[in-house]
Amino acid sequence: MSRPLQGVVVVAALVFLLFVAAFWLAPSSCEGGFGIYVVCGVVALVVFLAIPFALRFGNSTLVRIGWGLGLVVFGGAMWIAGLAVANFQILCRLF
Repeated sequence: MSRPLQGVVVVAALVFLLFVAAFWLAPSSCEGGFGIYVVCGVVALVVFLAIPFALRFGNSTLVRIGWGLGLVVFGGAMWIAGLAVANFQILCRLF
């Protein structure tokens, strides 16, 4: 399997896991599920940043940093999309 295809598979698997975590944790968002989802998202963003370095995208470090930042932006968008689609409750109790 080529390196770009490996990268696509890893990114797709990570996005899928983020959405699975979102739908699994959304029913208990007021009992700590939201905090766990935030930790999962931060870990996913770190992994998104590391993917180009682990799979050696491009020949220079600058290209890898660019790919890493692009994947972090994409991962952040997918993280927030999972938050919205799974219908997390952010304000659980006002009083």
